[in-house]
Amino acid sequence: MPSTDLVLVGEFGPYDELSDIAHQQYVDGYAARGVAMCRRWQRLTRAAGDMTTYRFLLYTESICLQDLGRHEEAVAVARRLLGVTDQADAVWRAKALAMVAEASTRQGNHARAMGALAEADWAMHTIPPGSYGHLSASMAVALALRSVNLYENADERLRALQFAADPVVRLLVVHELAELSAAWAVSLTLVGDDAAAAGHYRRLAGRALNMQRCARAAGSPAMMARGEVFEAFALMHLGRLDLATARVRATTNRFDNRPELLETQLARLVLARAATEAGAYEGARVLLELSIRDAQSNGRDTWLATALEALADVDVAEHGRTPAAGIWKAVARGALARLWAEREGRFSALQDRDHIRRLTAETDRMGRVALQDPLTGLGNRRLLVSTLESATRPLSVVFIDVDDFKSINDLHSHAVGDEVLRRIGQILRAQCRTEDVIVRYGGDEFIILTSSDTERARTVAERVHEAIRSAGWRDVSPGLAVTVSVGVGLPDGEDESPLVAADIALLAAKRAGRDRVAGATAPPASRDADDDWDELRERGA
Repeated sequence: MPSTDLVLVGEFGPYDELSDIAHQQYVDGYAARGVAMCRRWQRLTRAAGDMTTYRFLLYTESICLQDLGRHEEAVAVARRLLGVTDQADAVWRAKALAMVAEASTRQGNHARAMGALAEADWAMHTIPPGSYGHLSASMAVALALRSVNLYENADERLRALQFAADPVVRLLVVHELAELSAAWAVSLTLVGDDAAAAGHYRRLAGRALNMQRCARAAGSPAMMARGEVFEAFALMHLGRLDLATARVRATTNRFDNRPELLETQLARLVLARAATEAGAYEGARVLLELSIRDAQSNGRDTWLATALEALADVDVAEHGRTPAAGIWKAVARGALARLWAEREGRFSALQDRDHIRRLTAETDRMGRVALQDPLTGLGNRRLLVSTLESATRPLSVVFIDVDDFKSINDLHSHAVGDEVLRRIGQILRAQCRTEDVIVRYGGDEFIILTSSDTERARTVAERVHEAIRSAGWRDVSPGLAVTVSVGVGLPDGEDESPLVAADIALLAAKRAGRDRVAGATAPPASRDADDDWDELRERGA
C-alpha cells in the first residue's frame, strides 16, 4: 500500500543527489565515469521536469570533458547549458560562460575565451552576494580567470569564498586556491622571476596545510593526501627535497593517481627530481614523459612547460650542459613566456569590456528613466509619443481611467491611492503581451498600444477591465473597491487617430455609468448610475 507520509524534497530539486554523485566523480578524478553518469541522468531529470538538476548535470559533464582533454565537446555542452538557461538566470549563465572560457583557453582560442569570460564576469554583478549561487558562480569564474593566467583576479575571487560555512564547500575552495598558487608559482619560475616565485611557494605550503585541515574536518582522507602532495611540491621548491619526497611517498595508495588530477602531475615532478638527484635518470624520464603526455592531453600549457624543463634538467644532470639541452629548455620557457606576456593585454581587454558594459547599462538605465513613470514602472507620455511616431504598423489604443479615483484618495489616503496605481500597473503587465506598450498617461489614466486587430484590442480591454474589477483590493485597504472605465480606439484609415477614438470611447463609457468597456463594437447599453452605486455598495465600497 502506498505511503501517505510527506517526503521532504531538497531545495535544489528531487534528483539533486544524482548531481552530487556525478560531481563527486569529477572531484575524485573519475572524469570519464562522471560524463557517463551525467549523460544517463540528464534524460531522467529533464523528463521529470527537474531543470535545476538537469543544468547541474550539464555543467558537470562539461567540466569532466575538459579534464579529459575533450575541450570542443566541453564547449558544446556548456552552450547546451546556455540554451536551457533563461537570460535572467545569472548564476547558470555565468557558470556556462566560464566553462566556455576555460575550455576555449585550453584549445588556444583566446579570443573566444576572453569574450565568454567578460560576459561571465558581467553576469556576476546581478547575483546576490552570500547566496549559494554567488559562491558557485564565483568559483567557476575564478577558475576561468586562472586558465588565462589572470592569477590576481582569480585569487581575489577564491579568497572571498574560503570561509564558506559548509566544510565540503570550504574544502573545494581551498583546494582550488592551492592549485592556483602552484600554477602561479611555477609560472613565475618559468619566466625567471625566482624571488616572486619563492613567495608563492611559501603561500602554497600554507594553503596545502589549510587544505589538509579542511579535508580532516570534511572527513576526506583522499583529499588530505592530495593536500600533502601540494605541500611536498612547495617544499621541493623551498629546498627541502628530502622531506618533499617522503611526503609524496607517504600518500601512496591513499588517493587514486588519476591522470586528470593535478596532484598526480605534482607527485611525479617531485619523484622525478628525487630520482634525478639520486642518479636514476631513466626512472626520472619515465615519470616526466608521463607528465608531458597528460599535460598535453589536458591542455595544461603551464604544466607541460614545467615537465619539459624538468626533462631538460635530467639531461643536464646526466650529460652536462649541452647546446641541445639549452635549446630544449628555452623552448619550454618560451611558450609560457609568450602566454605570460599576454597577461597584461588580457587584463586590459577584460577591464575594457567591463567598462563598455557599464557604460551601456548606465545609458540604458538613463534611457529607461527618461521614458518611465517612477511610480508604476510603466512607460510615460514620452514613450507613448515615441512609439506612435516610430510605429511601422497601425496600432489600436486601449484607454483606461480609474473610476472616481479622487474618492479613493479622500477615503483611504493618498498612500493607498499610490498603491492602487502601482497594482493596476502590475495587472496591466500581467494581462498584456510582451510586444504591447503600456504607459501611465497621467494621474489615474493608462494607455495600452496593441495590434490593430479589432478582436485583439477588444479582448485586451475586456480582460483588463475584469482583472482590475476582481482584484483583491480589500487586502490594500478594508472596504476598498476599484473599477475602471475603458475605451477602445482602432485605426480606421481616416483623419481621426486611434488615440482620439479611444478617448471618445472612454468618455462614452463614463457617461454610460462607468465600470465598463466602450468602443470597437456597438456602444454600451445605458445603465442607471444608481445601479452602479448599489453594486459598489454590495462589494463593500
